This record gives sequence, C-alpha cells and structure tokens, in this order.
Amino acid sequence: MELSEWLKIYEKIISDLGFSREKDEEAAKLIATLGGRKLLNCEVLNCIKGKEVAVIGGAYEGEEIRENFVITAGKALERVKLIPKIHVTDLEEEVDRIVELEKNGCILVFHAHGDNMDRIRGIVPKVKSFVATTQSKPFDRVYNFGGFTDGDRAALIAKRFGAKNIVLYGFDFDKGEGIKLKKLKWAKKILELEGILDASR
Repeated sequence: MELSEWLKIYEKIISDLGFSREKDEEAAKLIATLGGRKLLNCEVLNCIKGKEVAVIGGAYEGEEIRENFVITAGKALERVKLIPKIHVTDLEEEVDRIVELEKNGCILVFHAHGDNMDRIRGIVPKVKSFVATTQSKPFDRVYNFGGFTDGDRAALIAKRFGAKNIVLYGFDFDKGEGIKLKKLKWAKKILELEGILDASR
C-alpha cells in the first residue's frame, strides 16, 4: 500500500473513531526523541523476504503453526510460548516479556499513537533497539507501513518486506464491542484491500 493511499484510509479511520492526528504525531515525535540511537533502519525487516510467514493475532487459540518464520502482533504474546522472529506492538504487553523477546533475538517493532505515550515513556528506555512506526506522516527512522491495529500492521509489514506467503492465525474480526469492534472492522477492510485476508485460515 502506497503511503498516499494509506493516509486517505487513516483520515477516514480517525474520523470514524474520533481520534486525533495531532496526538498521533506528538507520539511519533516522542518515540523518535526517546529512541534516539536505538531506532533501527527498517532494512532489518528484509529478513522477511522470501519466507513463509505466520502472523499471529490476539485471538490465537493454540492452532498448529507450520511456518518457521513467525511474526506476533500485540497481545498474541499472552497466548504463545515461542519466541517470534518479529513482534509488532503498540506496547500494551508486560514490559518484562518485551525485554525477554529482545534478549532472545526478536526484532521489535514499536508503534506510536496518541493513546500510548505513557507506555512509550515506560518501555523505550528498557530496550536496546527497535523499529519505530507511526500511523501518520513518517519521518527520519519513524516509518509508516500502513495498518491500524497490531495485527493488520504486522501482516502489511510481512507483505511490504517480501514474504513469499502470509498465513494469519488468531484473527477474529467480530470479537469486541464499541471502539474495539470498529477497529477490528477497519483491520479486516485493510487486509482485504491488500489481498492478504484471502490467504488466512
């Protein structure tokens, strides 16, 4: 998805959900400032190229994962015991678990948005390096690969960096109420637009 195309979708999403672009951009500046030299070049994600990739979402219930290259998204960490190759998150998980992932060689992708600035302040100082993302305008080493929830963002990253195949596990787009359900509906729409959802289980 081209950035210009994503930003049009993003404007519709924040209008629908009542979120603030200004706050999102404030959070992006915060993660850039706190990250400093910890900010990785997105080229580290080229390890995805040519791989059969499993993207695991928060509704994962222990299904057998056949793919060797695993990307976890957000709260999926609460449901899996393995160490993923990449973890994509807006930082709602336990800090110790995130630190453990990094120590075991997992590439961390931290997402900044208007509602998680306290989490950014709490977690960024405790890790050594990460890829930073925003859902608004990217700058320097704060990237925008598209996607609004951890799950669809993880899948878009897999596609962007050349996954041979993407299989989704633990994606339930009806499991939620209110704003959460609206977010899931947008995630589903984004994955459909990208042609990723058709390949899911």
